[in-house]
Amino acid sequence: MNDPGQHAAPTTDDAAAVARILSDLRKANSWTLSEVSRRTGVSISTLSKIENGQSRPAYSVLTRLASGLDIDFADLLGGEPPQGRFSGAARAITRAGRGKHFGSEMGLYEMLATDLAAKSLQPMVIDIQPRDDDSPSVRSAHSGEEFVYVLEGDVVFEMNPYAPVVLAAGDSAYFDAAMDHGFYAVGPKPGRILSICFAGSAPKPTESLEAK
Repeated sequence: MNDPGQHAAPTTDDAAAVARILSDLRKANSWTLSEVSRRTGVSISTLSKIENGQSRPAYSVLTRLASGLDIDFADLLGGEPPQGRFSGAARAITRAGRGKHFGSEMGLYEMLATDLAAKSLQPMVIDIQPRDDDSPSVRSAHSGEEFVYVLEGDVVFEMNPYAPVVLAAGDSAYFDAAMDHGFYAVGPKPGRILSICFAGSAPKPTESLEAK
């Protein structure tokens, strides 16, 4: 199995792509930041920082932007335009290491099946980084359900209100993604997980969310 460190790093243009798409959508629809905040649940100050390139949004913020603005997650990150929307007999094949990459404080993400928009599931392989002893936890919360399967290494899974638990290769977890949760690798090397998120039909958030 490949060393997690050998996977492609996220592109440096991710934050700029999100900023550009957010700005273009606002102009095309004559939306104010206040209107975008109402639609997405992301605070006005966070939206302003994203649009001005002063902040790289966390995964939880990206999911709210994609849902509230009614665009595909991959399109928000500036990937290739989807070749089709999910329907009967649709399929998408992603070759090893050829997914759309982006990074956050939690680790390096590779999004899979980005050729199809409007999917119910968002599969990702995530290289989870170790955490320094004095570093704060990196947490996320987003609508829907999530399934995680550990591919490599030992990974600590944190989720309110439970105590942290170590998941080893072959272990898995299924949980309510709306609860505050996060992961970090045990040891000097990154761990790797397969994460599959299901947005379901949960209502759009009404509270504002700050970027992490």
